[in-house]
Amino acid sequence: MLLLSVVLLVLTAACFRLYQALRPPPHLQHIPSVPIIPLLFSYLSGEVEAQRVKRLVLPFARRIGTDVVLVFCLGDWMVQILEPKVARQMLENPHAYKKRQSKDMLLWRLIGNDNIFMSNGEMAKRHLRITRDALYKTSPQNIFVDLARTTISLIENGGRIRWDDYAIRYTLDAFGLAVVGYNFDALRNPDGSFVRKYHHVMTAIANPLYVVFPILERWLPRRAVRGLVDAFVSDLCQILEEKRKTPGDDVITYMFQDPNMTEIEYRDNCIVMFVAGHDTTAGAIASIVYYLARNLDIQEKVREEVFEVLGGDDPHPNHFNRTPYLNAALKEAMRCNTPSNTTLPRVADIPLQIGGYLVPPGTSIALNICAAHYNDSVWDDPYKFNPERFLEPSQGEGGGWSTFSMGPRSCVARNFSLLEQRVLVSMLLREFRWTLPKGSIHQDYIKNGFSAFALSIPENLELDFEPIR
Repeated sequence: MLLLSVVLLVLTAACFRLYQALRPPPHLQHIPSVPIIPLLFSYLSGEVEAQRVKRLVLPFARRIGTDVVLVFCLGDWMVQILEPKVARQMLENPHAYKKRQSKDMLLWRLIGNDNIFMSNGEMAKRHLRITRDALYKTSPQNIFVDLARTTISLIENGGRIRWDDYAIRYTLDAFGLAVVGYNFDALRNPDGSFVRKYHHVMTAIANPLYVVFPILERWLPRRAVRGLVDAFVSDLCQILEEKRKTPGDDVITYMFQDPNMTEIEYRDNCIVMFVAGHDTTAGAIASIVYYLARNLDIQEKVREEVFEVLGGDDPHPNHFNRTPYLNAALKEAMRCNTPSNTTLPRVADIPLQIGGYLVPPGTSIALNICAAHYNDSVWDDPYKFNPERFLEPSQGEGGGWSTFSMGPRSCVARNFSLLEQRVLVSMLLREFRWTLPKGSIHQDYIKNGFSAFALSIPENLELDFEPIR
């Protein structure tokens, strides 16, 4: 009888704790909150962020008539901004700091806090300066050209290709060679041990139940998954040690030249650049090739521009100053399938006016980039793939486009990513035409894999490639 009473008491306490967690706290109840039950069903079913935003968040915001909502996310209630101009007020506010995350949640255990993404204050300024200088000194275009040639040689005579796999392998090799000066050889050796380990780690982390309720990492710790994460981090640290002995023309070599960075900062920066720089660009490359497959008239128009500007020459950064339609198509693909759907959460040490709401200090706040890109008060016909909209200056980074975030903490590697995309896509266009197969699972819209980081990476994206003779 005593045992039963204890069990009932524990269950009652757990249910009360869950009720408290799932109910907006009193100091945030003045902000419209997206209904919790549909959100939980969405999270636990493994629905990806982009579809959840389009199906639940945006329709709710339209009904209420707001661009600021409260969303239960990562085990906490978070203020999400759905409109770029409102977000700019927050992202440029000096009182809004990146929220330091607990390492209990394994995705934060993976990337750490002492890096350019998560740091604040003087540390953030130092990391930003060091990373910018290192990226400026690096000349990756020849690496990208060589990797694009390898990709083309592997596709060779065309046929049905799983394109998301190629995009992931291309960007992994691009990161390895240009950032850490290490050849993962993922294009030619897709079953290599490091590649397998990386995908195993990312799949293991992305358990929907643990993403929705991070507290489970304390209550029911996944020791095996934690071991995978730590082993992956250890492997990258070993690569860093090797890089010290063999400096080259890569980002990490130039970062090593700064005497003020600690070992932890080197490690955390390397890992966060790996995850952010590799996965986001892979998603962007998979997406642009998909949208060109669905819009053959646009594919042909971009191809004509590429032939006119590049001819048979290797792509060079200067070429892309004269390819406005290619640039517009890339931006539109990143709008339609935003590589990273939300910014990292921020908190303020003072109350902030966000849209029409006063947000108390200490509250998690983020820009929902996907929602901003599909906000019909900002974009005409947002569900249509239309590169023409980016030929208008008002729709660029000063307008509604927020792919690389905005403000002083926007993505420092945007030019690196854009060059990587431009080189591969332009070289593909000169060699192949491609189409979406009949009956494709992506026939109606692009379908992304589930990601604990709310990234958009198309999954099982098969395309039919035909060489241009």
